[in-house]
Parts: sequence; structure tokens; C-alpha cells
Amino acid sequence: MSTVATPPKEGNRLFPVFFKLEQLRLLIVGGGNIGLEKLEAVLKNSPQTAITLVAREISPHIRAIAEKTPTLHLLEKSYETADLAAADLVILATNDNTLNAQIRQEAHAQRLLINVADKPALCDFYLGAVVQKGHLKIAISTNGKSPTIAKRVKETFNEVFPAQIDDTLTYLQAIRNRIKGDFTDKVNQLNAITEVLVEAPVATRKRRKWQKIIGYILIVLVSMGVGHLLFSWWGL
Repeated sequence: MSTVATPPKEGNRLFPVFFKLEQLRLLIVGGGNIGLEKLEAVLKNSPQTAITLVAREISPHIRAIAEKTPTLHLLEKSYETADLAAADLVILATNDNTLNAQIRQEAHAQRLLINVADKPALCDFYLGAVVQKGHLKIAISTNGKSPTIAKRVKETFNEVFPAQIDDTLTYLQAIRNRIKGDFTDKVNQLNAITEVLVEAPVATRKRRKWQKIIGYILIVLVSMGVGHLLFSWWGL
């Protein structure tokens, strides 16, 4: 008999999902720098997404993207409730808190999920930092608390995972298709094959550990030297 795990009372309680965004319709409200940032994030991950962007003023950068993106439709006008009719998801990229609250209320009335830029409390979903190496994609969330930390984790993962990981995924797919037996047998065989991915980097991790230690020592020494110079200068 299976049991349901009790969810933690604290920590990140978001449920991670990946949208097939190219099968949905996206509405972005806002045509400035924030709108550009959200638009580029969407197109980087799902370049064929059907997007309608509504704003009274639309930046030249967004217009340039629209010229190269047939699925991006620009509406240079004020937002209207009717704009929600052609949307499955909504991203708000405006600095108008009153307008954001209005759109959020109207979107929820139509059972639409909404993201409000820089307003985690108003969001139904977040746009996390993304690591992608071919078919491998990892989304990183700090529960809306620190985009900077998410960015640093992304940089670390980009360094850890080699570009060849995509070739590995392709090979494993071919192996999986050829493996015989029931589900348990397939899982056990794939576990045995992929165990090398965990064991191989051990030596590398040990080497990097000592590199980090040496790096920390150098940082401390440099800091001490700089501090000595500063105190000497102030003492003049």
C-alpha cells in the first residue's frame, strides 16, 4: 500500500513543470526592457511560440525581433480585456501596478495562469534560470527570492555539464529502445550503464577541490595585502 509523503512546511514548495509552449498561445503585456527580457527568454527556449505582445509603446529591439519572428504579433495599443481571449498564458511586463492588478484579476476570472515581472507574490508561475545542453534542460528556482543565486547556479551547471552530454542522451535513447525485459529490468540495465556518469567525475571533483582551496588561499592573501596597503594609506 502506497503512502503520500507529507509536504514540507517550509522551503520551496513550487511544483516544477515544463510547458509545451509552442502548442500554447502566449500574451505579453509591455513593450519596454522588461517585455524584451521576457520575450527573449521565451523565444530562446521555444522559438515557435505563438506570441501576442500588447503595449502602447514598443521598443525598436522588440520590433526588430518581430521582423524575424513570424509567430510574434505586435499590437501597439492599450491593453483591453478582449486581448485575453486569444491567450493560454499571460506575462505582465509593465511598471503599472494598477494595470497589473486589473489584468491579473481578469486573467484569473478566465482561469488563465499569469506571471507578473518582479512581483513574485502575484505570480502563478515563474520563469526560472535555465541550463540547456542539447536535449538536456534544467530549470532553476529560488522560489522568487534571489534571481542572482539562480544565475550563479546556472553558471555552475553550464560549466559542469559538457556539450557532449547531448550525444550521451542520444546513445542512451538508442540503447533503451533495444533493451529487452520488463520495466524493472530496463531500469536496472540503464542504471548500470549510467553509473559511470557518477563515478567518472570523482577524480575531477577531488582535483577541483584542491584547486578551490588554493584559490581561497590566494584570495585571502591578496585581501590581506590590499588591507595592509589601505591601512597604511589611511595612516598617513
